[in-house]
Amino acid sequence: MVALKIPPALVIMQILAIDLGTDIVPALALGAERAEVGTMQQPPRKKSQPLLDRSLLLRAYGFLGLLEAALAMAAFFLVWWSYGYDLAELQAVTPSILSRSADAATIAIYTQAITMTLASVVASQTGNVFACRSERGSILPLGFFSNRQIWLGIAIEWVLVLLIINNASLRSIFSTAPLAPWQWLVLLVCPPIVLGAEELRKVVFHGKFISKQSR
Repeated sequence: MVALKIPPALVIMQILAIDLGTDIVPALALGAERAEVGTMQQPPRKKSQPLLDRSLLLRAYGFLGLLEAALAMAAFFLVWWSYGYDLAELQAVTPSILSRSADAATIAIYTQAITMTLASVVASQTGNVFACRSERGSILPLGFFSNRQIWLGIAIEWVLVLLIINNASLRSIFSTAPLAPWQWLVLLVCPPIVLGAEELRKVVFHGKFISKQSR
């Protein structure tokens, strides 16, 4: 944000809503996931190897994290673009937004933009939770409904998002605004993009394991 000289795409309360609310329940559902097929055929973990090793950190932050961040920023800019703002025009109104001296129309657009960012993060998490069901194998042999707790977690997180966006009292707390129908439709592309990208990564780096698992 600082490098681009634009206002924050998320405010503090929205970040807390993600970290302490929407992100937790689907993550807990992963604890009910069965052990991966072929786990016993993998070599034993070395005693000196940490649980959070380099490959896991690169996958989480260098790949999936960057992809989700890119989708979130695309959603943020998409709202501004839909109102006729390009990057230069957004940069021009940033000082007034940060100083809270912008006019009501600009604040309304900004509030909708950060709401879209929040919703896109949660939508990306929906794809990510399926991507994380297996470290090496494809989601296809596992099936989308073999862990029903995940669907319960997804339902709960989206109920929270809908309340944050549509309840007047919560909107004032979390600085959100209602989204237009076309914006909700745009969010539908986030889960398959995240899951599809991770599936492709697994094919590239763990193709042999996937082929054994799918037999």
